[in-house]
Amino acid sequence: MANLKAYNIALKGLGVGKHEFDYEVGQTFFEYFDGGIAENGHVDVKLELEKQSALLVLNFHVKGTVQIQCDRCLDLFDQPVENENTVFVKYGEEKFEEGDDVIWITPNETHLNVAKLIYDFILLAIPIKHVHPEDEAGNSQCNPEMLERLNQFTAHEPSEEETPETDSRWDELKKLLDNK
Repeated sequence: MANLKAYNIALKGLGVGKHEFDYEVGQTFFEYFDGGIAENGHVDVKLELEKQSALLVLNFHVKGTVQIQCDRCLDLFDQPVENENTVFVKYGEEKFEEGDDVIWITPNETHLNVAKLIYDFILLAIPIKHVHPEDEAGNSQCNPEMLERLNQFTAHEPSEEETPETDSRWDELKKLLDNK
């Protein structure tokens, strides 16, 4: 995590109360997490940390755009993202499983790196379906050449002119299927 030292929060010397941290996530951040859905982007992250005597409450607000690949035409496009998440950091010698929003750290930890949390929250803000948004007229902004190619290989229902003639020997058996 040498490249992500900017995302370390020094826990020692941090006073009780609320603290704010601002991060700008760019291409070098996404390159560190190679192989993910998002390949590039510009995302602003506001982190409000509330230190209490026994735990930390981290409130993340993620807003910006990420570059992802369209599921339909395979071109890259900018997807707006916005998300708010809360994570609780508790102190303890043993790690317990209390859910996805609780992190356990030992009392002698000096730093908390939030880079992986930020990356996860950005990915959670991306919709499941990755398709170019439509323009003002309601038309798809996908690559037209790829859409034409997809239409060539897409199965479609035959029209009445294309319906093949059936063998008349099977007509009586088809009547049995209709008499359910």
